[in-house]
Amino acid sequence: MEDGGGKRVSWVELYLDLIFVLAVGQLSHLIVAEPEMRSVWIALGLFFTLWWTWIGFSVLYNRFGVDAAPQRLLFLAGSVPTGVAAVAIEPASTGDVGVFAVSLAITRLILAGANGMDGGWHELLRGRIAVSYGISALLFVVSIWVPEPFRYVLWAAAIALESGALLHEDKRAARRARREHDLKAFAPENPEEALDAHHFAERFGLFLIILLGEVVVEAGQASVDGHVATFGGWAALVAAMILAAALWWLYFDSAADLNLRVLELSGGSPTMARAIFAVGHMLPCFALLLIAAGVGLLIEEDPPRIAFSLTCVGLGIYLLGTRVFMTAKTHLARAARLVLLIAIFSLGRLHETVSPHVYLWLLTVIAVVCAALAMRRTASDADLQRYISRREGDR
Repeated sequence: MEDGGGKRVSWVELYLDLIFVLAVGQLSHLIVAEPEMRSVWIALGLFFTLWWTWIGFSVLYNRFGVDAAPQRLLFLAGSVPTGVAAVAIEPASTGDVGVFAVSLAITRLILAGANGMDGGWHELLRGRIAVSYGISALLFVVSIWVPEPFRYVLWAAAIALESGALLHEDKRAARRARREHDLKAFAPENPEEALDAHHFAERFGLFLIILLGEVVVEAGQASVDGHVATFGGWAALVAAMILAAALWWLYFDSAADLNLRVLELSGGSPTMARAIFAVGHMLPCFALLLIAAGVGLLIEEDPPRIAFSLTCVGLGIYLLGTRVFMTAKTHLARAARLVLLIAIFSLGRLHETVSPHVYLWLLTVIAVVCAALAMRRTASDADLQRYISRREGDR
């Protein structure tokens, strides 16, 4: 679907997102069921593989999507092994990765076929992507018989290969853009490499909505399980809803438009898409998963200590990842925000002095304040250049 602003998200992509809703819920449940750091690291690793699977479908439709019946069937076919992988998250977390790895391998074969259809195998870009997915699928299958931790090294290598093919990083263009202080210098020489900025930004905004929804779901699930029988419990549920709304505001009031404008000015550069969205959004999205798990645990009657850390660390990572909170006109304002950010990361120490429900309200108030501080302002081209220069410097 397209309009004057560019390609829009298709209905079949939205259906595919339902599968990732299932995956996100499984990952959140993994942390809630066993609230310890080991579960967090496992969830991050599994999230990483699913994240790049989702990006593969997003880039495919962005560049070559026509919303025709054959491509719709491929997307629907891809939803089946992806859904199986989502359900297989729990056994994969204990080391039984057979179903999870095979499902992701089949998904990658479907992506290879989708990129190679209609003569795509003979094109440089589509052929490169299709081959990389074929090799990636083989690595996922081989990993079943490889012991830990080398199995995960194979997964990382597979994703590095396919991500490099999907969003090729043009380092020469990046150096030229920094030298000339012009985002337009990032524009790819091959028009086929360029991404539709509106579609790409909208896809990542929708994925963020899925994760924000998980915050609400975890809060609601804890309430359904009977943890809101008191006034404090109901108040904590209200706090969780307001927290989710503040997190939405932090991104969609300014960061979403800023990211879109940067990608537009760069001519749909794969380098910018990779830096700002594919890589740049990964940690803040996972941070929402941490917040969701932490909120669900905090609403329970006797939450573990890690619940306090999950929420404050998740909020801190989210603020860093969305970037807009640290953007200020003066050095003094930026320094004050940095101090506040450091304080947010340290809030987990309050677990001995503050009740879980009060702590949740404290985080909510802080999130609302941060959202107010990051209120939208009109960004000039110079502001955008400084924004992307900081991103390039962080990499």
